[in-house]
Amino acid sequence: MTDQSIFNRFRANDAPYVAFQDDNEDHEEESNSYVLRPTIQNTRTRTPLFQPLSNQKQQRYHQLPENDDEELAFSDQESNEAPPSLIVEMPSQRHKKLNPKPGMDIRELTMWKWVNVENLDLFLAHVYSYYIGKGIYCILLSRFLNLLTIGFVLGFSTFLLGCVDYSLVRSSDSLSRVIIPSCIGQLSGWTKLFLVLVTCIWIWTIVRFVLDIRGLIDMYNFYTYLLDIPDADMQTISWQEVVSRIIKIRDNNPNTSHQINSRPQQRLDAHNITNRIMRQDNYLIALFNKDLLNLTIPIPFLRKQNFLTKTMEWNLNWCVMNYVFNDHGQIRKRFIKDVQREKLIHGLRNRIIFMGILNFVSAPFIVVYLLVFFFFRYFEEYRSDPGSIFGSRQWTQFARWKFREFNELSHLFHQRLDKSYKPANKYIDQFPKAKTILFIRFILFIIGSFTAVLILATYIDPDLFLGFEITTGRTVFFYTGVLVPLFAVSRGMIPDDHLVFDPEARLKKVVEHTHYSPDEWRGRLHTDEVRREFIQLFEVKVVLYIQEIFSVIFTPFILWFSLADCSQQIIDFFREFTVHVDGVGDVCSFAIFDFRKHGNVKYGAPASEVENEYYLSKDGKMEKSFLNFKVIRIYIVSFTLLNKENY
Repeated sequence: MTDQSIFNRFRANDAPYVAFQDDNEDHEEESNSYVLRPTIQNTRTRTPLFQPLSNQKQQRYHQLPENDDEELAFSDQESNEAPPSLIVEMPSQRHKKLNPKPGMDIRELTMWKWVNVENLDLFLAHVYSYYIGKGIYCILLSRFLNLLTIGFVLGFSTFLLGCVDYSLVRSSDSLSRVIIPSCIGQLSGWTKLFLVLVTCIWIWTIVRFVLDIRGLIDMYNFYTYLLDIPDADMQTISWQEVVSRIIKIRDNNPNTSHQINSRPQQRLDAHNITNRIMRQDNYLIALFNKDLLNLTIPIPFLRKQNFLTKTMEWNLNWCVMNYVFNDHGQIRKRFIKDVQREKLIHGLRNRIIFMGILNFVSAPFIVVYLLVFFFFRYFEEYRSDPGSIFGSRQWTQFARWKFREFNELSHLFHQRLDKSYKPANKYIDQFPKAKTILFIRFILFIIGSFTAVLILATYIDPDLFLGFEITTGRTVFFYTGVLVPLFAVSRGMIPDDHLVFDPEARLKKVVEHTHYSPDEWRGRLHTDEVRREFIQLFEVKVVLYIQEIFSVIFTPFILWFSLADCSQQIIDFFREFTVHVDGVGDVCSFAIFDFRKHGNVKYGAPASEVENEYYLSKDGKMEKSFLNFKVIRIYIVSFTLLNKENY
């Protein structure tokens, strides 16, 4: 079935949102201002969820005054902005703090908190995080064990590096003889500084953990008493069912239903909930889709490959997303206007350069920590199954952002990506590697011969295993421990002899799950050039670990010489691809599936008004996202109707 025929099944007017330019004269200064007005959906007929607006004035709720004071170029000082509130207030009551009535039971108190949520974005993000974490007990256990892991790495590495006199190990027969007394005081100044920094971070993590427990309890009560989902069901219930129950609460509770429906900023449906949770992620997906972020290493022969690691991703979020969005998760109003464009560009550039300096100063400490952590984390995995690190592959961070679709929640994306690993490995393994295989077979023969002799000698005389030295200070035990993993790694690099060479069919299987097939690949799926591009997205695990360590060194230079030059196009992007949606707020325009503004007829969209390809998503990203979200939304509607019948 072609993209066109699939798309025709889901017409543009069936999209969860249809955006229309707001002709309200009170908002002439706001660029790209759109209004979406919902209609009541009849479950017996297929009526669009959103219908066109007339050109009459649209009432605006919570029209907040903006700060006209001059802002510093490098400042996160915010205008008088606030997210919409679930509380229906009179103007004189806007800043009045509400308290629950005394004597409420747990369910009533939980309902009161739900009705009086002040930051719906943050609340729904916590609802989703709680779902991803599989309930309160799994979350508490995971975070507690993470604290223990950090503490163990800190304490054990300090003991090994500073509290053991290794010159006495050979001549001593007990641990107590080689331990250095009062070893902490004898550490170097840099080592002490590193320990102090890591310890402070660890203590702050503990404090955050304790402070977050109250919020977890509130979320536990919300799931248990309002959604009627016990903690025992958290590992098996679907997100679609959770969303349907949230919508049911709105429909069945008169107060909540009245407050939400009477104020456009607070409407709740499947698309609204997803847009709130993914407000920032949708912008990041669009930035990667349109290739607006230069993350290449400023070295001539490395300029063609994007270097995105978890460290770089964290810096990207701090430099860009924390600059554009306020503490409530809403985009700052000044970014969607052209008035302060130059100041914002200059501020973003300074912010990126400052973060590069901070990364440069902290790089030695982070590298040491990562080396120690990776050693403790993956040594046992290497010893027991070397092929899992040296042979298996994994999608890179850059590939993940290229593959992810608009309004696709992380757990659904990971489910889709997990299905792609098997066909992706088969695609890589089938390519002929005659010269490599011949060399590996020779290495296997040499390693296997040595290993066989050593093992046979051990069977004849077991004392040889520990006492006989093949080289100075290296016994049979040492060489057996080295050769056996090498043999396993080499053996895992030889593909199955019975694989049928059909790269086009296998890559199409991968594309079914990744939804990623650039125009440059069409008609060339069998070529070695496409294979090399594919490998850059599907890298060996050990290479990813090495990249993560080296990224700490390269990140300052990427920030200074690559990403900083993108400041102008990043600021322009947020202004040009932001629309206002009544009921949600300012969102990425791709996330509302506006086919008239961004539709690409090449990928099945209806005729659009787009004349500049700049406003199109690359490789049909928006059209594919719409079809994918449409399927998920059908499930949510089905769950909602089923819940209504049960109640």
